[in-house]
Amino acid sequence: MPLLLGLAGFVSKDDDIYIYALLSTAATGAIQVLIALTMLPNHSSNLLYTYLSVTAIFFILWKLLGDNFYIFSIPPALAIFLTYIIYVEGKKEKITIEEL
Repeated sequence: MPLLLGLAGFVSKDDDIYIYALLSTAATGAIQVLIALTMLPNHSSNLLYTYLSVTAIFFILWKLLGDNFYIFSIPPALAIFLTYIIYVEGKKEKITIEEL
């Protein structure tokens, strides 16, 4: 969604659409962190702790480095990593259920 809004802002030359793209990016990140936190009690794996640690490091680096271009490559990588964690944890749960 944020990418589509950003492209729409580029095509239409409307700066308000960029604001919506930024807001939807923040909302998407918040939802991802909430998903990881809700998974933590049931699936306490090292992958989840790594995800939350890298997320915290991202915000620390953002505060220290400011709007450096390279730091904004971390959130898409975190989204892909969380997708991988959800897949792995789902497979573990499926294997456990099938063994019963």
